[in-house]
Amino acid sequence: MSQITKILYATDLSETAQSAMTWTRSLAEKYDADITIIHVIPELFKEITRFAADRSSPSINEERKKAVNSKKEEILRLCGERLKDLPNCQIELKNIIVKAGDPAEEILITADKGNFDIVVMGTHGQGKISKLLLGSVARGVVDECKVPVLTIRLSG
Repeated sequence: MSQITKILYATDLSETAQSAMTWTRSLAEKYDADITIIHVIPELFKEITRFAADRSSPSINEERKKAVNSKKEEILRLCGERLKDLPNCQIELKNIIVKAGDPAEEILITADKGNFDIVVMGTHGQGKISKLLLGSVARGVVDECKVPVLTIRLSG
């Protein structure tokens, strides 16, 4: 079994992702591993932003974009601070990545370029439609990732 030293925790800020954080923390404590958090703002956001840019002034559009990104970063930093306060959990707040694009693709690129040992993420496994739509990011990462992927389904 390989030693886990670098964990990529992918979050969409959902309740399932919060559950996956617990598993991430547990792995980090067990293996004394570092955690990097990634959140990807879906490509749809970029399309909406482009549409809004066509309908309003560029400065208003930039302000909206900055506000959304700022909020996401704030939530991720709070998430990271909670992890950092736990004993033996190795996370640097600089290890929080916010990207815009296709979530599965960006997670795969980050996992590969960052030489991570494992990716941990939540999956939405409640109902057939939900599995098709919301589970597609996790499915895409599991199918294509070069390193092991631990997916966590919200129990209940």
